[in-house]
Amino acid sequence: MKKHLIVIVAVVALTLGLSSCGAITDAPGVIFMGHTHPMAVTSNKVGTKVGTVTTMNLFNLATWGDGSVNKAAKMAGITKISHVDVKTFSVLTLFCKKTYYVYGE
Repeated sequence: MKKHLIVIVAVVALTLGLSSCGAITDAPGVIFMGHTHPMAVTSNKVGTKVGTVTTMNLFNLATWGDGSVNKAAKMAGITKISHVDVKTFSVLTLFCKKTYYVYGE
């Protein structure tokens, strides 16, 4: 019975860990992660405007925020997007915050 409980706990922990935001980036960090990387680029020239939007995840049970590129572009008055970066901050894969930076003119 003890072995079954240990296996179940291990499977649940692995599932939660792999489904967090830390597991879907190009450089996951199990304890801490804080990095920025490119998400998308276009052939438009790099503009001077930047719009940001943020999403957050807590314990892999609740996610909130609007991380849409469209919202970030509208907030900054961008009509031609040049590129999009994403900054990820995660602690123990239990809390995750992603900020999307949309650049353009």
